[in-house]
Formats: sequence, structure tokens, C-alpha cells
Amino acid sequence: MGDLQMYRISVCDDNSSELEKICSIISGYTEANNITAEIKTFSSGSELLEYEGTNCRSDIYILDIIMPGMNGIQLGKTIRQNNSEAFIIFLTTSKDYALESYSVKAFSYLIKPAEKKNVEAELKDCFSRISSPPERFALKCASNTMTVNAEDIVYIEYYNHHMIYRLAGGKTVESIHFRGTFDSMIGDYIKNGSFIKSSASYLVNMKHIKTVNSVGFIMSDGTLLTVTRKYADARKKYIDYELNGGERQ
Repeated sequence: MGDLQMYRISVCDDNSSELEKICSIISGYTEANNITAEIKTFSSGSELLEYEGTNCRSDIYILDIIMPGMNGIQLGKTIRQNNSEAFIIFLTTSKDYALESYSVKAFSYLIKPAEKKNVEAELKDCFSRISSPPERFALKCASNTMTVNAEDIVYIEYYNHHMIYRLAGGKTVESIHFRGTFDSMIGDYIKNGSFIKSSASYLVNMKHIKTVNSVGFIMSDGTLLTVTRKYADARKKYIDYELNGGERQ
């Protein structure tokens, strides 16, 4: 791969032999692919969080789920509060936590004992995504044209031939007047793979969906966007998206 960037990987498992095995796999993979990585190991969630409280956050986390005290799901949720972009890979002996793990927006879920080929496959996928530049969109506004990362768009509303962009951080941007229909203007967003329509006038970024309820999607900024009857399959598309590790379909 030949990347000069330093990556940080944190591994947390209360089983010392499993911890050593996973780190050996990671070290072998990064060395073989000329990836510069700092690998930190922790035997408990509290130990990991204490370390990150005074040090840089990691790019990749490999977390055991079944641990005494704070389990891996709880740890993942805490990590997510301050590190929304990190890749979280769960390792466990039980399949019972599979659905719950997706509430943390986990990248993947592997059953123990960890197999070398499976761990390496997940690492390869993680590094390819980290190394890929984010897709950007040009928003044509009345006074200027601004460029934003796709992942920074929470949702888009179509109103009176204007695109109203709700961005991460609370900023709202309104586009210039368009003559075309909403569908004619969102083709590139649909191709991105992270956006779906929840109704005739709303395009939702699945990366920013926090939860799904009987009404619709609750977004990362707290907005509830209704899923109308015509777009009822949006829920299934989102679940498929999450079960696929956030990959485009």
C-alpha cells in the first residue's frame, strides 16, 4: 500500500492470549503492506477510555464484546460520542449481540476465535476506505458555490424549487432556484450510496440516521424525518445499508 500516514489501532480484550493473537495478525498485515501503524492494547474498556482521554483517538478499534464491567457495546457507544469516523470491529464468541452492535454503527462483527484471513480482510477494507478521499458536492447558493463532504450533509429538503441543505454542526444552506424536479437534481447523491429518499421532498444521509421508529428516521441533529407510505422501503434500505457495514448497495 505504501502509505506514509501513521494510523492508530486500539484493541481491547480481557483475554490476554486472544489480545496477543489479534495484535500479531494486525502487525503481520501492516508490515506486509508497508502500513505505518501504532497498535495499542487494553484489557478493559475503562483502561482504553482513560488512555484516549489524554492521547489521540484511534482510526480503528477492535473490541471484544463480552467483557466484565463495561462490555464492548457500551464501550463502542462511548467511543462513538467523540469519534464518529472511526472503524469499529467487534469480536465475540456469541452471535446474540449482532443486531445491537449495529446501533454503534459498527464496521463489522466477527465471531471468535479470530481467524487470520477474516481479520486481514476487515483491515484491508478499513484501510482502503481511510485512504480514499471523501466524495464532495458543490452547493450552488445565491451568493457563492460552496463545496462540502458528502458525509457532512445530514439531509436535504426540497422546497419551492430550492434545495435546503442541513449540515452537520447545525448549519443550513439554501441553494439557488432550480427549474427542475427534486429527482432530477439528486442523481449524484443517490449514486453516492449513502442517500435515500424518505418522502417526496426529503433526501436523507443514512450515515446520519441515529434511530428508526414507527414514524421515520431520527437524525444525528435530533430532527425526526417522516417516512411516507410511498417510500416505506426506505427503512429496509437503511437496515440493509447498516447490515452491510455502511457500504453502498
